[in-house]
Amino acid sequence: MSIAASTLLLPAPDATWRLWKPKTAGPEATVETPTDVQVKKGKPLVVGLPATACRTIGMILPNADHDVLEQIIITQLERRGLKPVGGAERNFRWHLITQTAATATVSVDILAEPFPEGLALTQASDYTAALRLVSLPAQSLVVVEEQGCLVLAAGSHGRLYHSHILAPAATMALEEMAQELELARMALEAELGEGACQAIVLVGSAWEPALVKSLENLTGMPVRQVTQLPPHPSLDTHGWPRLLPASVRQAQQDALRRSRLIRASVLGGLLALSLAFLAYAYLRYQENEAARLQADVEKTAGPAQSVRQTADMWKALSPAIEPRRYPMFLLAEVTKLMPPSGLVIRRFHLKDNTIDIRGEARDAQTAVQFMEDLQKHPVLSRYQWSKPSPNVKGSTAEFRTEGKALP
Repeated sequence: MSIAASTLLLPAPDATWRLWKPKTAGPEATVETPTDVQVKKGKPLVVGLPATACRTIGMILPNADHDVLEQIIITQLERRGLKPVGGAERNFRWHLITQTAATATVSVDILAEPFPEGLALTQASDYTAALRLVSLPAQSLVVVEEQGCLVLAAGSHGRLYHSHILAPAATMALEEMAQELELARMALEAELGEGACQAIVLVGSAWEPALVKSLENLTGMPVRQVTQLPPHPSLDTHGWPRLLPASVRQAQQDALRRSRLIRASVLGGLLALSLAFLAYAYLRYQENEAARLQADVEKTAGPAQSVRQTADMWKALSPAIEPRRYPMFLLAEVTKLMPPSGLVIRRFHLKDNTIDIRGEARDAQTAVQFMEDLQKHPVLSRYQWSKPSPNVKGSTAEFRTEGKALP
């Protein structure tokens, strides 16, 4: 995420909030509450949190790689009574300011617990301390009013190092403020080195000139007043792990799941409609194909009927035109099967593809053998022959067999 492409939501001195673009000289708009912010979908929104919702702690730690540094930071935060959570559900983010062979200077932003519900914006891309998004004067203690509270901040190498609430109200006794500033200067110079805090900068237009002069006399440090702190001109947010309150992260995950479910439902619906359309189109194609085939059948019905009639006529004429079905030919073949003696044909009749043969044999065995020979004959086997038992009378056996042409 590039800070230059983001919209910044920063707390105003009063209870309102201001929208900034990093390249503009002043706020673009003012809103009463963060929930009133309207940002175009897909545009990153970075929320700068006041000190009441995000505490910033500076640390000087032994130099190590980033994984070890994070574990040391978690331990230091726990010693201060905080409850840091690392990993994907992190509620803090640390920034490396300087690094030497022996030490590492880091600044840690940790979200307040519980996090204010009014600051939980589901459209937020990231959260950070508001003073981290602005330019801090070098080697100065900065007193700024945020949401009606006085906040003390200090920077190191142009970046926010530490901040805490001086007073929960915008008014504070001058002597008490001077004492707090002196204690903060000594603590910060003990960590960052002598000369780290050489001046005091009061941010806002409500400071009275007499207060500025008195504060100089009480602290012994030069005091100057500026109207506002401009956004940081070269802040690099690349590589920052996202810092989101648990409620915002859960809401975004729920919204993402709903979006995926809706997308899957829409795609499923479109797929079902596509399948239904394809099925309908295929059905229509089959109906048209069936109608076309039926029309072709109707066109050929007359010629087909004529062909069938012709085939039936030729089939009926087959006994007359096929040589092997001629009566005299068949009778000659039957005669060839007769033994030299002992069997007489009394009747040979051919009608409608059926041959009726009646005769006499000297015994039943001769008659049966004759009927079996009919079934085995190469030509006569085209008929299915009946083989009833011969009728024996005296010294002769009368027989009758019928042969029906096979299809």
